[in-house]
Amino acid sequence: MAIPEPRDDNGGSATVTRRIDQAHPTVVYGLLAILMAAVFVPMSFFRLIDDDEGAYLLVSRLVVEGRLPYHDFFYPQMFLLPYVYGAWMKLVGYSWYGARLLSAFFSIALGLLLYRQAAHLAGARVWGVLAAVLFTFTSLAFGWYPIIKTFVLPTLLLFAAYAVLSTPSRWKWLASGALLGLATDCRVYVIAVVPAFVVELYLTEEDVKHRVMQLARFGVGLVLALLPNELFFLIEPDTFLFNIVWNQVIRTDLGFLGGMKQKIKTVRQLLAIDGAEGVTSFQFLLIFFLNVVAWVSAALSRERPALASTIAVSLLLVSLVPTPVYAQYFCMPIPFLVINAVAFLAKLAREGSGPRLRHVLVSLTIIYVLVSPFDLYHYTLGRSNVADTRLPTIRAVGRAIDREVRAGRPFAISLWPGYLVETRASILPGMENHWAMMFSRSVTPHEAEQFKLMSYPALVRHFQQHTVDVIVIGDWASDSQWMRPLIVKNGYVIKDRIASTEIYTLQPDGRR
Repeated sequence: MAIPEPRDDNGGSATVTRRIDQAHPTVVYGLLAILMAAVFVPMSFFRLIDDDEGAYLLVSRLVVEGRLPYHDFFYPQMFLLPYVYGAWMKLVGYSWYGARLLSAFFSIALGLLLYRQAAHLAGARVWGVLAAVLFTFTSLAFGWYPIIKTFVLPTLLLFAAYAVLSTPSRWKWLASGALLGLATDCRVYVIAVVPAFVVELYLTEEDVKHRVMQLARFGVGLVLALLPNELFFLIEPDTFLFNIVWNQVIRTDLGFLGGMKQKIKTVRQLLAIDGAEGVTSFQFLLIFFLNVVAWVSAALSRERPALASTIAVSLLLVSLVPTPVYAQYFCMPIPFLVINAVAFLAKLAREGSGPRLRHVLVSLTIIYVLVSPFDLYHYTLGRSNVADTRLPTIRAVGRAIDREVRAGRPFAISLWPGYLVETRASILPGMENHWAMMFSRSVTPHEAEQFKLMSYPALVRHFQQHTVDVIVIGDWASDSQWMRPLIVKNGYVIKDRIASTEIYTLQPDGRR
């Protein structure tokens, strides 16, 4: 359905709309890809490091080397992400920059898919362009998608599972189920959106026989994509369940009431009610408000809920399940919230709301884009320990480690595994994840050994027995400072210092 031509009093906007609609599709996709690359690629290079990235990247290296998640090391996420990034780094080399560049590619692909879907729903490319621009300059998107986290890949797969349903293929429900399963293979709580797809299938497939057939296809695709999880489960059921589910129960001591207070506080900050999460709060509040108005309007008109809406609501709710909750979790609903907001605005334009709406829309879009540089600063410079969280610093530490590691003794100790991603060194078993030692406090010694968790007493024994020649003490773990007197006492001396990171080596005689 095409949008009615704007009146002559808006000749400029009419000309832009006409040119976008008449342009060759390749040109539009190409220009949008360049715009998104100009944001996501530099962010992937200059974004300050998030502590989880180090674990994800080292695990990606380990799976390429033949080790199995859960069975060989603790990994509190689903299995797919490290295999995807591991395969990529096998091609381009074990590099922080190379891995982050893959995340930037995923971000651009998600933005282009969002453009296509918004243009399809609204009936004109200009609305797709608006959706892509809003997505690109959303702080939660450019701040959390172009890094190595369990956000951009599952969101891309989930959005593809949604978008494929707009194609005429009779196998679209099979493909949708498979893509949804793959998204769940990256982040387990994505499975919560399955009911939204089932409801959509029920509402769109009117013939009972056809509905059952498509449901079977959707189920087959979903099960096939999730099947590898059954293999990991069969290898060691208790270990798999601890890695995926039970570690979340012992993750914090906030308790039920404390956890609820923390969740409510995060939501209030996200909506700019109780403080603010930088520019994120303004942008999220605006997009969320448009969605709420769209949902109320649809309910009053007795329209069936759009699939993008039910997915967005499902993701918003399930993002509140982990304890504690972080604002970054809400980056996954962003593409669905954006497409709902743009589709609603396009509907208002079709109903002839007049030039005032267009003026307001243009003004809000300009403000939305212009405030985003404030969070660009936050993600690239806005920390007290900027030097320690830059990629060049981490890579420099890796080179210093390589200078000290001997071929016959490749293992090193670091509470944060990210230092070893680009090195020849191997992390001491049990320390592949920086949360492992924290979890070891909440399980029995037998369970710590079973779940491949390094315990504090075991680590002290490694110091005493001189298991490794190299120990790294950085600024990533808040409790790392207790190590310093112990390792010095056991014959290790400081060999190098890079920013706040110290590299200790064992003296040849093992004495101070």
